[in-house]
Amino acid sequence: MISIRKLAVASTALTIVALSASAVAAPPSPEQLTGLGFSPARLNYIDQFYNAKVKNGEMAGIVILIARHGKIAHLSAIGYADIEKSRKMTPDIIFRAYSMTKPIAAVALMTQYEQGYFQLDDPISKYIPELANLKVLRTPMSPITDTVPAEREPTIHDLLRHTAGFSHGLLSNAVDREYVDQDILSIDTSLAVMMTKLANIPLLYQPGATFNYSIAPDIEARLVEIFSGMAFNEFLNTRIFKRLDMKDTAYWIGADRSDRVATLYWSKNGVLTPLDESHGFPKQLGPVADPRSVNSYTGEHPRKGGSFGLLTTAQDYWHFGQMLLDRGDFNGDRILSPLVVDYMVRSHLDPIQREGLKKGADFGKGLDWGLGLAIVKDPVASGLMSSEGSFFWYGLGDTHFWVDPKEDMVVVALVQDMENPGDADLLLQIRTLTYSALMK
Repeated sequence: MISIRKLAVASTALTIVALSASAVAAPPSPEQLTGLGFSPARLNYIDQFYNAKVKNGEMAGIVILIARHGKIAHLSAIGYADIEKSRKMTPDIIFRAYSMTKPIAAVALMTQYEQGYFQLDDPISKYIPELANLKVLRTPMSPITDTVPAEREPTIHDLLRHTAGFSHGLLSNAVDREYVDQDILSIDTSLAVMMTKLANIPLLYQPGATFNYSIAPDIEARLVEIFSGMAFNEFLNTRIFKRLDMKDTAYWIGADRSDRVATLYWSKNGVLTPLDESHGFPKQLGPVADPRSVNSYTGEHPRKGGSFGLLTTAQDYWHFGQMLLDRGDFNGDRILSPLVVDYMVRSHLDPIQREGLKKGADFGKGLDWGLGLAIVKDPVASGLMSSEGSFFWYGLGDTHFWVDPKEDMVVVALVQDMENPGDADLLLQIRTLTYSALMK
């Protein structure tokens, strides 16, 4: 793969700064785009489509990055980062990644796996003793006091494939409500404190019984701290972000960059509304949508978790996706071995566990789960216009990325809203538009 740091970065819609820092790249010619396999007219249509959605009040704005063969073929910034302030969206706008933090946590943990610190079948309690002897709700709808012993201990493998039995604090069952009551997801709860709290809350399912999307990546992050002797944010910064040239990816940023953070919107009575103390928030989403959590990005706080919390940009996350596409390598710097990446993006669920994945998403029928990533097993069944073997994830604030090894392509599409019907189909839609522009 050609070194992406030496490539011109441009958009059909914008002239932007190249990755080599100071040079300004001209927009690619139609011939160059054709050489990457794209129709220039169809790439332009993507921008027209989302410009219309912005104009109709269906979304505030979006940044789209499409890279193929290690080069950016399309980078566009459409609409507004802040509607009320007329602050336009630009390619370097910073977004709350939400659950796109999870694949990064999985990669961080697997770097420690490569170094021999653990085996996947090790029980979590071997390294976090607080999580030994966990109880399990008798049924998923039982009261919090109606528990049975765990049939076996959850393993690190269970964490990475969401089969450990934990939940996420987003649903109405007793375990999720207890997560909220115990401030499991609070920005004031450190990973170490979180482990002591989880020790006193039963699992929702028996370990290994089913896929259940969860806060397991927070436990992965705590394991990284234990294995490395470093705070999780420090580990990410030194072992991953600096090496991938992810300059704007962090749990918080200085005041000098706060004007680059997109405002988070939600649909309040059918109107896009800023999510903050004065305008409120979608309370059904719980602590992750609380204005204090959403807007606490300029100062350090105790939570530095693996489930959500990172800020990022489209170009930063492209670097992460490109590293995975190149099987652990980024510009000659190896983050993971090729075979470990291959192992992460193969199926890790048995047929019974996979039933939980089917229930967890409308498109789950055609999906599988690896280690920290969803995998398109059957594009037809999933309804996702993607190659078989593509892998991806997305975040609560409508942040999306996917990697298509067959087409040698990485796509990042970042929006910043919640509970917004105007872009409810974005996950499916952006794939359709992207692949429709790909001619060869």
